[in-house]
Amino acid sequence: MSARKRKLIVIQTILFTIAIILLYIFYYKGSVNNKTTEEIKIENEKIEKLSEANFFENVEYKGVDANGNRYLLKSELASFNEGKPELVDMVGMNAFFYFKDGTILEVSGKKGVYNNKTNDMSFRDEVKVVQAENQISADNLDYFNFKRLINIYGNVVGKSLDGNFSSDILNLNIDDQSVDFLMNNDNQVKINLKQ
Repeated sequence: MSARKRKLIVIQTILFTIAIILLYIFYYKGSVNNKTTEEIKIENEKIEKLSEANFFENVEYKGVDANGNRYLLKSELASFNEGKPELVDMVGMNAFFYFKDGTILEVSGKKGVYNNKTNDMSFRDEVKVVQAENQISADNLDYFNFKRLINIYGNVVGKSLDGNFSSDILNLNIDDQSVDFLMNNDNQVKINLKQ
């Protein structure tokens, strides 16, 4: 083989290798760009669906209840259906009730519903109620603004400086600050008072 043929073979091999590398780069990058474009389209569709479903993050509602007490309701995530925009579904709910006598009641739950017309609130899943040294945990809590009633139910357990209690249902009348303890069956309400 002559030197000229060797140079041609080396040049052809180098050109062939460069062509393969260029084809690989353009096709690989092209498929990556297509995937990126598809991923961007999917993300945009998700965002459009969220905005169509009326989702909001870090929502706050402030107001005054039927008794003239202030409240602040916060939610990590909220959404509403256009058919019933007054009902706001919430995730990560926290409410603070500032009563006229200076006491503050804090209520939290994993999820729930707020009615922005009646100011009624429903808390669900791992509900916690805190007022000063008093704590209550339960499955559910319903706050009825015009009835001036807080209904706590489902595995209600309370702790305070005066003692502990457990019941199925606890109804708190906001007007006269009275509490009714109820059970769903024939069992008795359990209250342990500290002396």
